[in-house]
Amino acid sequence: MALRIRLIERGASPEQTREIPVDKPEFVIGRAADCDLRLRVNEISRHHCILRAAGGEVTLFDLGSSNGSYVNNERVRSQATLHSGDVLRLGPCTFVVDLGDPEAVHLDVADVDPNAITLRRPKAPKT
Repeated sequence: MALRIRLIERGASPEQTREIPVDKPEFVIGRAADCDLRLRVNEISRHHCILRAAGGEVTLFDLGSSNGSYVNNERVRSQATLHSGDVLRLGPCTFVVDLGDPEAVHLDVADVDPNAITLRRPKAPKT
């Protein structure tokens, strides 16, 4: 059975929660334009980490990021196997991992519309 992998970024309300489908066997997360998930935040390295799906499991590999990749508040020094319900933190960005497995724990996330658009307001200038 193929996993239906997604990262869920919780918002302040269910309308602000977004789902990021991980639809490739190797899914790169970082700040660079060539990343599969681009996070335009200074604390994110250009190529921060990679999610690799193989053999029925998903592994996170940190790519030598400056600020680190964390799974359940534990820094990943090289790699970590992910499970549904794990919390992935990259800089200020936090995601709940959902592997779509039937025996997964309840993720405490409202149903998400995968077609919804997340809009972020620009930060107010410092005065």
